[in-house]
Amino acid sequence: MKQLAALELLLGAYLHEDWAEDYPDLWHAVDDFTDGEPQSAPHFRADVEQVLGQGQSEQEIQQSLRQLGIVYYPLGDGWDSYRAWLLAVAAHVEKNLHKSPAA
Repeated sequence: MKQLAALELLLGAYLHEDWAEDYPDLWHAVDDFTDGEPQSAPHFRADVEQVLGQGQSEQEIQQSLRQLGIVYYPLGDGWDSYRAWLLAVAAHVEKNLHKSPAA
């Protein structure tokens, strides 16, 4: 699997420049990613940990995400840092992956 492929897929295919026309909020886009990408979603947390585990500053994290094609702006949506946003999205993906299937 390509390095950081799950993170790049979420950013490019789900949080693209027109994502707000497709989803009412960030979490719906993340839910769609988790449900629609069963091969990639389980790798999302590892991608986030790889980005954050490099001991990067907030500016370096932002630059790494730019290289992956981010157009979503977490700070404009109420997040205080890209780091906090990535951790919250990773936790949400994990929660979705471990939820019980509907009966």
